[in-house]
Amino acid sequence: MAKNDVVKFSPHIPNNIPEVKLLVAPEGNWHPDSDGTWPLHPFAYDRWEKEELSWYDTSYIHAGLNPFLEYKVKGVELLDLMECISVNTFRKFPVGKARHTIICGEDGKIIIDGIIIRRSEDEFICACLPDPAMFNEQMGNRFNIQSEYAGEKHFFYQFCGPKSLQIIEEACRKDLHDLKFMYTADAEICGKKVWILRTGMAGTLGYEVHGEIEDAHEVYEKLLEVGEKYGLQKLGRYAYINAHCEGSIPQIAEHFATPMDPVVLSGSLPRDSELKFRSPIDLGWDNLVRFDHEFVGKAALEKELAGPHRTGVHLIWNKEDILKVMAGTMDPEKRYDTMDMVCDYDYIRNNAGMHIDAVYAGDEMIGASSGRMLSPKTRDMISIASISTDYAKEGQEVEVLWGNPGTNQVRVRATVTLFPYIKEGRNENFDTETIPHPVF
Repeated sequence: MAKNDVVKFSPHIPNNIPEVKLLVAPEGNWHPDSDGTWPLHPFAYDRWEKEELSWYDTSYIHAGLNPFLEYKVKGVELLDLMECISVNTFRKFPVGKARHTIICGEDGKIIIDGIIIRRSEDEFICACLPDPAMFNEQMGNRFNIQSEYAGEKHFFYQFCGPKSLQIIEEACRKDLHDLKFMYTADAEICGKKVWILRTGMAGTLGYEVHGEIEDAHEVYEKLLEVGEKYGLQKLGRYAYINAHCEGSIPQIAEHFATPMDPVVLSGSLPRDSELKFRSPIDLGWDNLVRFDHEFVGKAALEKELAGPHRTGVHLIWNKEDILKVMAGTMDPEKRYDTMDMVCDYDYIRNNAGMHIDAVYAGDEMIGASSGRMLSPKTRDMISIASISTDYAKEGQEVEVLWGNPGTNQVRVRATVTLFPYIKEGRNENFDTETIPHPVF
């Protein structure tokens, strides 16, 4: 076996997990480690329903994004650089703050989005974003910054669910009730320095625990130990892909493609449709766009907002039509494309394959739908869609075209429901005072 064909378990979590039989490459890491081997992560720990219900009832712990695309950046001029290339403004960006950051092309379509975290006056973390030094070089090195790739030197564990705060507080032996949404706090677990970010992908109360890679296993095992009495659920890759949909957080490579990373497309959306790419406005993120500065794509986004455009919504798929599709897959005359019960997961390509369906109102294609999933809580089949604002109304009926081009396609009725899908107990406005403070 060639060196590059060797696989290994991820260094970010202990490899003594007997219940895991199937491993997958981690999201966002499509290159071998420095020693030429692939670090793998668990695909599933338990039934998908049990894992996914955790973000409603208890909490999950997820490590499957490690190692992450992450750069440590020194230099306050990073904020000036980012204002040149992102739709966001950083004029008010205090120490400890994290900001969802979106970078577009000249056409206004998203190239990539991620998070910038201000750890001190002149130190930052850029997560899921390209190396800022690359952008600086393209702009003639106008800005005084230094960056270092930190993905393999760092770990982070994601938590989401009503018990997440209590688990982390007990592990840290620190009261974190006053930590605001999208802010950080320093702490320790087992004497190891960590920092906590209040954020989450599934919409409910959520946090992340960050630290140095040499402390990863000890911190992880401590979190599991504390979480046992709270019903902490380990989350695999399969269940995690659905968190973004229920959380109403569109995700690159799950809900839309990017010109930076070509994907293999399935679904009824025409392969040449511009809707495989999305703008922030298409996704309902126009509230994040600040037109008070010059940035790449500004003119295109101003023009888009000024005329007829799309926005992000959820679709609830009609159950009777879903059953007809499933019956049609067994009918030798109809031979409809198979509709998996849980989601449109690409088992072959992991997150390098996407399923996007066309959305219609009568004969007019009004948008695109992706990220279809069965909610284990509501038992509804839902998806995230970018559709014309004329149809983005609560209760509006539209149709999703099911089936790849060249197959026997069929329309499935769907009802529009506005963001967010999870409306109660959302992280951004969750009142942590409803949770008992820790006593040590």
